[in-house]
This record gives sequence, structure tokens and C-alpha cells, in this order.
Amino acid sequence: MPIQSVTSKIISTLGNKESLVPIMLKDGVDSASLTYKSFKEGGAIEGKDRAIDEFGTQAIWIGGIPLFKKIIDKTIYKAAKLNPDVDPRIIANKEYSTWAVENAKGIMTNSKTQTVQQAITDCLKDGGNKAKNLFKGKVVAATALTLGTYFFLTKMKHKKTKNSVLKNMQQTINDTFTYNVEKKPDIFAKFSYVNSNNDPSFKGMGKNLTEAIMFNPVHNMKIIDAGITTERLACSRNTTEFAEHAIKEGGFLFFLYGFGNLIEKGINKLSKNVLNKPIDLPIDVLTDKNLSKALTDGSVIKDVNAMSKCTSLTDKLNFIKNNPDNILVQAAKKSNLVSVIKEKSGKSVIDTSKYIDMKDVSALGNNLKTISEKFAVSGQSADKFLNTSKYLKVGSVLANIGISCLFLGYIIPKAVYKYRQHKTGTTKFHVEQDIKNGKN
Repeated sequence: MPIQSVTSKIISTLGNKESLVPIMLKDGVDSASLTYKSFKEGGAIEGKDRAIDEFGTQAIWIGGIPLFKKIIDKTIYKAAKLNPDVDPRIIANKEYSTWAVENAKGIMTNSKTQTVQQAITDCLKDGGNKAKNLFKGKVVAATALTLGTYFFLTKMKHKKTKNSVLKNMQQTINDTFTYNVEKKPDIFAKFSYVNSNNDPSFKGMGKNLTEAIMFNPVHNMKIIDAGITTERLACSRNTTEFAEHAIKEGGFLFFLYGFGNLIEKGINKLSKNVLNKPIDLPIDVLTDKNLSKALTDGSVIKDVNAMSKCTSLTDKLNFIKNNPDNILVQAAKKSNLVSVIKEKSGKSVIDTSKYIDMKDVSALGNNLKTISEKFAVSGQSADKFLNTSKYLKVGSVLANIGISCLFLGYIIPKAVYKYRQHKTGTTKFHVEQDIKNGKN
């Protein structure tokens, strides 16, 4: 694969708002730097405590929801004789489901022997209520189980850390005194591996949870992150740890989600209004030769307007299906808004088992119009205009990742230990001292 193609693939992935890769990258930097800082500033016991929390959480955070969803797919969906690959947005809309059945193409990944038409038709029985409710239940259950797994990890981590402190204390006493087990110091009588008074209540999911995490994997992560943050704060072992979690989690959530959007919007606005180079389009579209050709022959706005003349949902879906040479349709495919499969004949067709969000297609059309208008007054060739836009897009994505990683990997960990130094007079692990004093 050419270097340019590899670069475009990387930037496309890192700049995709629905991709987990940039989130995983930022989280990896955050986890590694905080773990290193914990070993360096807090000592070995805190370092191990942090490593379990950060990397254990990362595994649950990334794999929890997909794992539990897969288990539900293999058990409950199988028992219900429904295909979990059918998008509930298709069956929820009668007009859309009718079109999808009539134009069914593609093979569902869950069952190589079942056609799209069969899978959708099965889900449409009883008005689709069974399939829709089953999907909602799956989302809620997978999220709840993921958060429950993190709660278990937290309790295990606290117990392991307490055991480590007590073991070190026991060893110190054995090395210093002749220790009589039957007359052990009262301090040890204070310790218990069960601290029922400090167990946080694990409350149910909010009413809007299903809508928030239903279709977008990044929204899934936001909900899980909110739950993990709540649990970390609730399970804090003292007020200093609570404040440290608040600093760390607040900064983490902002730079993982909100800051990236601010950076992107700022650079996009600067590029469009000052440099006259709109970069709202995905990198795969900006580097597509078809866009360069459409800008040169002036067909972009005509093609976008042709789509906008469609009034009904069925008309819009048929337009996408029947106009593969339209630049908006081509861009939608490049942006993965429209899924394509190859038939045995080698012909590429629309995969009707995958949902097409017309709001996203419309937004893409507006972005294509904008870039066409800016190109028309640029006085440049289409290739040169798009080449500049491409580099600005790359800069926008890398700035988002780079600045976020700087804060997550250096500034936030430093702020946590600066606060500890100010609060306790030392960067050593205060929880360890609390355990020694019988406070935890």
C-alpha cells in the first residue's frame, strides 16, 4: 500500500468522531503517564494500585460493552430467533424497512446462511416491537454489566492494596520485634477487609441512557466514562483521593471529548474564513480524485441539489442506490455513511442491511457545497486547492491528538501531585498511611 494511502488511512481513523482509536490513544497516554508518576512520586504500593486501576479500567472500558453485547447476541437473540445485526433504526421506520426489504442486498455477518431480506422480515414481526425492545435491553444490560465489572475491579484493587500495606507492616514488625500473635498490637484489630460503611450505592441507569449510547461507540464510551468517574469518586478512600480523582477525571473527560471538538471547530473555522480552505470533509473525501474532477467541471453543487430535490425518504434512498456516479453519493460512500458490498459478479451495490442516516448525508452535502463555493473563487487548480486543504486537515487532526496527549500525559498528572503536595505536605501515597493508622 502506498505511503500516501497509509497516511490517509491513519488520519481518517484519528479524525473520525465515531472511531474509538483516537480515544484509546489518548487514554493509553493518560494511563501510562499516571502509572509512571505514581511509582515515582507515591511509591511501589501506589504504583501497583494505579496500574490495576488504569489498565484494568482500560480493558473493561474498551472491551466490556462489546463483550457483553456479543454474549447477549449468542444467547438471548439466538433464543428469540432474531438476527442482532439488523439495525433497529431500519425496523423502527416503516417506510425505510419496506425499502430495505424490497431492495435487500448483503449477507448478515451473524449468519452466513440468512439473507438480509429474511433477517429484516423476522425482525418486523409483531410490528418490530420485540426486536426493538430486545435491542434496547441489550444496550442497557451491556452498559450496566460493564460498570458492574469496574465496580468489582475497584473493590478488588482496594483489598489488594490494603493487603500489601498490612503485609509490609507485618514484615517490618517481624524484622524489628519478637511478635506475639496472641498479643498483637491493637492497631491490627482495626483492620478489616470488608468496609461496609464506605460501600457506595450502585444506582440504576438514567432514563435517557439507551438513546445516548444506542448507535455511536463514542457515546458508549462517554456513558461508561461517566459511570467510572462516578464510581471512582464514590469509592475514594479519603478526601484527598476524592479531590485527586476530581482533578484527574475532570481533566480526562474534557481533553478526551470536549477539547478535541473545540480544537477541530477552531481550526476548521480559521481554515474556512481566513484561508478559504474548508476542511470539514473527511480526509478520504478530500483526497478522492472524483472530488477533484467534480470541482473542475463544476458539477458538485448540481449533484448535491439533485439529491435535495428528493422529497420522501424512499426517493432519497432510491437516489443513493441508483446514482453511483453522483459526487454526493460517492462522498457518502467514502465517508462510510453508505455501506457498499461487492456481489459475486464484482459489481458494487448498496448494502441495505446497514442504516443510512439522511441527516448525515445532508450535512455532507452542505460541506461539499461550501468547498465548491470556496474553490470557485480561489483561482487555483482543483488538485492544488484540495492538496492544501488536505494538509490543513492533517494538521487539525494531529493538533487535536498532540495537544490532548500533552495535557493528559504531562500537565494533568503533574497537577494531581502538586495538589497532593499542597494538601498533605508530601507526594507519598496518603492511602497507605491511612491504612497504617487504621483509618481505612
